[in-house]
Amino acid sequence: MQISASQLATITGLFPNSAFRKDLSNQQVAFSQQLSQAQVTVKTGDTLSQIAADHNLTTEQLVKLNNITNPDLIYPGQVINLTTTNTPVQANQSQSIPVTAVTNSASNSTTSTVPSLASQDEEAARAWIAAHESSGSYTARNGKYYGKYQLDLAYLKGDLSPANQEKTANEYVKNRYGSWVKAKEHWLSHNWY
Repeated sequence: MQISASQLATITGLFPNSAFRKDLSNQQVAFSQQLSQAQVTVKTGDTLSQIAADHNLTTEQLVKLNNITNPDLIYPGQVINLTTTNTPVQANQSQSIPVTAVTNSASNSTTSTVPSLASQDEEAARAWIAAHESSGSYTARNGKYYGKYQLDLAYLKGDLSPANQEKTANEYVKNRYGSWVKAKEHWLSHNWY
């Protein structure tokens, strides 16, 4: 979210005091920097779960924030919003709304999207295992092991789709270890989970 140079000129033109204009300009720059950190541009090889883990969010939160219909399908160049504040600034802002109020509302809403510590740990462990098993690739193959979590092909029952890999991996980890955190601990001890 950025205020264009012409919008800034319009806003600052309303206030002849140059000290105020300088302060307003500095706030606009800080606000733009803050919001650019609230978005991620997908690169080749990125997964939604890894982006979520990198920003202490859950995959489900990113799906909801970005209206993603298939969490297993994101594209290079796609912009993923990390907060609900990534909306354009209106050109005709009222004089009575200070820029600092907009900045504060953006930072306050960020805290509402932070998941519990337990779910952060689970997502981080799951992403860590996927990165170490297959570099996050749903098509990685190593003998009878396949996909993002290098599951035995028999577990996948012929359905190699990303959705089935996620579902099967979650069931496997829940039944064998109870949690992704415990599965990661096992992996660290034995180099497999």
